[in-house]
Amino acid sequence: MSYFSHIKQEVVADANNSSTTNLAVGNTYTFTGTASSTLGVVGIQVSLYADKNCIVKIEQSPDSTPHWDLIDTYYYTALGNFGVTVQAISSYVRVVVTTNSETTTTFRLQTALCPIAEPLPRSLDHRGNLKIATPVDEYGFGSENTPMGEMRVIQPSRLVGAGFEGTTIDARFWTTAASGTAATIAQANAQLLLTSGTANAATVTAFSLRRSRYVSGTGMRYRSVIQLGDTGTANNKRRWGIGFGSTAMPTVTDGAYFQLSGTTFSVVTCKGGSEATVTSFNGYLGQYTPTTSATTYEIYWTNSKVWFVIGDTIQDTRSASTATWPNTMCFQIFMDSLNSSVLGASVTMAVRTASIYRLGQMETQPNYYRVSGAAATHVLKLASGILHKIIFNNTSGTSITIVDNVTGVTPVVGIITTATAALGSWDYSLPFNTGLILITIGDNLDATIVYE
Repeated sequence: MSYFSHIKQEVVADANNSSTTNLAVGNTYTFTGTASSTLGVVGIQVSLYADKNCIVKIEQSPDSTPHWDLIDTYYYTALGNFGVTVQAISSYVRVVVTTNSETTTTFRLQTALCPIAEPLPRSLDHRGNLKIATPVDEYGFGSENTPMGEMRVIQPSRLVGAGFEGTTIDARFWTTAASGTAATIAQANAQLLLTSGTANAATVTAFSLRRSRYVSGTGMRYRSVIQLGDTGTANNKRRWGIGFGSTAMPTVTDGAYFQLSGTTFSVVTCKGGSEATVTSFNGYLGQYTPTTSATTYEIYWTNSKVWFVIGDTIQDTRSASTATWPNTMCFQIFMDSLNSSVLGASVTMAVRTASIYRLGQMETQPNYYRVSGAAATHVLKLASGILHKIIFNNTSGTSITIVDNVTGVTPVVGIITTATAALGSWDYSLPFNTGLILITIGDNLDATIVYE
């Protein structure tokens, strides 16, 4: 029988890839280690503690430079626990850590090279088994189960948005306008093209006719594919995202959107006409400069947070812990191009798609309301919803008018003349955008309205 009576492992702290120097403008907010040999090494152990969000890259190379072929990327959350063991594959390693142009005041990075290692979690659960974390996606959104152990899943439901087929803008879905020399908006090649024009105060606007209805306990998502004709031009501002006008669109008083003003890119939340513009981002994408390539832009929102996402990577997260971030949770899609002075040449913004989804079911548990007695105006709801059906329990009276509003008599969804033929259930299953009013003419009508 042969055996080892003693084994001593020589774990080396790698000075080439360890640092306590804060990341700041002087080092372009980046630590870049130098190549260390991993010959005779099995595990590369990296730990980090910092007070800013960081991107950590463990890069491996067969020749130390310039070919860093294997790159493992990790996202570090400020003041969090971070320690990983990566298997050594190539002959050299270096560690690169960067913030999103943010200065750290605490930064402790250590890399250790281990001849013998098992790249497993640092600890086990209380029964000695491997810990299995709840799955978390790249946005930090975790999945959850029901008390019975079933995973909770949803089917996204599109609420607002329509394609750009043909060359005629469909006025039943989009409201558009352009004013100023050479300012135009046109539809062709499966996209909507906004051309700024060159005049001072020229405007090009587009917004969805419908608003998306927010339902408590669900998340919402805006998704668009935008192609800018340039990376920014002085005296022009382009915006795209979700918005609502308390007086009327296209004047946005509440919303969340991406903005390119001149050459400055920002994300914006707006409440009651007051904009909160952010140009120093806390996500993982860094200081972003728009390109002229088609890019996917997304906005996720709840009543307490807004996430801005570009190309599947979080650009910025805004929290509303002490006050609401908008005055409404129901938004329209909008995009515009606004000139603040004369331009030498027009700039463009092409919209290939734009839509809003509820991250949940299209319908919720409906409500009912009974109309009876003398002729009257019945205000059933002061916000958007769905009219499912009207059940006529008798055919007294003269007529019933359905209005999509909270006041007034327009716009009219439909007018039903009550008669024997009206008896029974009338299915509508259609959304209303502003509110729901029923106006009855004639006495003694009895009907049940099912809506949400």
